[in-house]
Amino acid sequence: ADNLRQQTLHQMQRILTIRQASRALLAIHDYFSRLRALSSLWLARPRE
Repeated sequence: ADNLRQQTLHQMQRILTIRQASRALLAIHDYFSRLRALSSLWLARPRE
């Protein structure tokens, strides 16, 4: 997984500007934190 992450970051550096890459990483971070929040809400839901 680390190797794949490094390859992706390397490709992003070639394609995107620094600002674009940082915005993309922030968007990915935001997406995953929202996903984690939804997941914990789903797990904490009342069951019948």
